[in-house]
Amino acid sequence: MPFFRIAKTFEVEYGHRLSKHPEKCRFPHGHSLKIEVVARGRSLDHNDMVCDYKALKMLVVDLVERLDHAMALNSDDPQLDGLKAIGERVLLFDGQDPTTEVLVRWLYEQIDERIRADGTVRSPSGAVYEIPEGLELERVRVWETSTSWAEYVGID
Repeated sequence: MPFFRIAKTFEVEYGHRLSKHPEKCRFPHGHSLKIEVVARGRSLDHNDMVCDYKALKMLVVDLVERLDHAMALNSDDPQLDGLKAIGERVLLFDGQDPTTEVLVRWLYEQIDERIRADGTVRSPSGAVYEIPEGLELERVRVWETSTSWAEYVGID
């Protein structure tokens, strides 16, 4: 059955440490992440859209803000106590290294839950945007570098 796709892309500066990695990635380092969120729908809403891009942005923007200049770490990292001294910008992943694959799945799950749960979102100016019934999160893709990305696909 045919459907429409829309996508919104975000960019953010982000750091992590892969405590299980055998080489350089075991040291704290940063990336300029590019995050692409793809949603789909079978019909258009009363504004002739699958979903307003602003609504899709409002579903994701606080997650991107949470990643901005954050240091992502494994909650079991043997260096966790010292690294947590970085401050409030630490993001912990429970028992997993914050690989791009782990990050993209986390983003997908957070966004998908929001699409399914919320009928509207509110912009900072107070405008209300509808999340159309039937909107589905198809996939999230995260580029760690300009040549490397991971993707989490939730539906066929």
